[in-house]
Amino acid sequence: MRTTVYIIRHAEAEGNVYRRCHGQYNALLTTRAYKQLPYLAKRFENVPLAAVYSSDLFRARVTAQAVAEPHHLSVETRPVLREIDMGDWEDIPWAELPHTWPEQYALWCARPWEAAPPHGETVMQAGQRMLDGVRAIVRENEGKEVAVVTHGSAIRGMLTIAHGFVPEQMGEIGWGDNTCVAKLEFDENGNIGVVYENDASHLPQEYSTFASIGWTNTKGIPASPQIWFRRADPKNPQDVDKIVGFMRELHKNAYGTDANLDPDALIRDVERAQKVSPRACTFGCLESGEEAALVYLKTWWEEQPEIGLVGGFCIAGDYRGCGLSGQILGQAISVYRALGKRELCARVAEKNMRAQGFYHKFGFLQRGEYRDENGLHYQMVKPISVE
Repeated sequence: MRTTVYIIRHAEAEGNVYRRCHGQYNALLTTRAYKQLPYLAKRFENVPLAAVYSSDLFRARVTAQAVAEPHHLSVETRPVLREIDMGDWEDIPWAELPHTWPEQYALWCARPWEAAPPHGETVMQAGQRMLDGVRAIVRENEGKEVAVVTHGSAIRGMLTIAHGFVPEQMGEIGWGDNTCVAKLEFDENGNIGVVYENDASHLPQEYSTFASIGWTNTKGIPASPQIWFRRADPKNPQDVDKIVGFMRELHKNAYGTDANLDPDALIRDVERAQKVSPRACTFGCLESGEEAALVYLKTWWEEQPEIGLVGGFCIAGDYRGCGLSGQILGQAISVYRALGKRELCARVAEKNMRAQGFYHKFGFLQRGEYRDENGLHYQMVKPISVE
């Protein structure tokens, strides 16, 4: 008796856009994800699904609900279907790994089938764990068709095993875009037939995550630069000059002048913020170490305890339009989520249309107004808590 299992990768999530290691770290979906989900649901509307299963992580659960709802099914979550455990690398920018863990990261790049992050697991271990979970689902649904929503690395490891490949052949699987589908058929003896894999043909090109971040194919790598974050030292004169320089540029772009910027008060505020979190003011650095961006967060702001306030995001002129904006936003969310904040708030100058476009792109909504010596600002707010 044949049992059909559709293995589905979750829709676009924060880690995909913010370029951070999100294995079992629980993150939200992006605005693009919610545009992907109707196409995924449409793909399955005429498939006679008997059940829908999911990892218990938010990004998989919400994706699974989109598949299940047209069939009037509930989603059963199972932790065994989670993504690879990234251990000490969880929520770390990918670009930081070669700086902080050079030997482990070099092995990860050269022999990913046997490399495990410190205190984590390998892709093949995650794949075997997930396949064991899928086999249990097959035993419960013999002769039926079911959907299983899970994660990219675990899928890759599982497909390597399903094909009967040796671990060294994992690279032949490639990567699947967000919401991609693999169709597997299990017979009564437990043999697996891979009908197809990594199929995201249901997605229009404009909603493809791979297309948006510059992946040219399923075995490609991002073409846009990735950054890691270094703490800005307010006691170091060179760092002080760079902090002030970035903030002057931000003020000029927002208000047409930097006349109201007080460098001494700014540095005092940075010191105050870093007492709350050492990551409150960081430089976004390229592989060379060049500072390409500044992320300054007013962690000392306590007027609304559940809200984290942005002090300033700024990207150096040569690197605007290169795909860094999501990465600096990801850094802010990482810091404030760790501090227990439920929302992220930015005050955007009324005339700064570029900044307003940035925040709208990443799902911020206007909630009220704020006025100071620089004029009228819109308060742009984005939920960051994972329920």
